[in-house]
Amino acid sequence: MSEYTQKSIESFFSDYNVTDPDLKAKLLPELTDIIYDYNMHIVNLEKETDEYKRNQIMVGIKELRDKIDEIFSDNLKSTK
Repeated sequence: MSEYTQKSIESFFSDYNVTDPDLKAKLLPELTDIIYDYNMHIVNLEKETDEYKRNQIMVGIKELRDKIDEIFSDNLKSTK
C-alpha cells in the first residue's frame, strides 16, 4: 500500500487547524481544484504499475502538496 492517501478538504482544514468558517469559505475556492487534482494523482498512483510513471506521479503529488501548503501558509500568515 502506498504512503499516499486521498484526503478531503475538511481533513486538510483539520491538519492546519483551520476552524474559522470565514477562513474556510475564503480558502475553499482556492483549494477545491488543487485537492481534486491531488486526489486524482493518488488514484492514478494506485493504478499505475510502471515504476517510472509512478515516480512521475509522485513528483506531481509532491508539487500539489507544496501548492496546498503554500496556500494555507499564505492565508494563515495574513490572519495572525
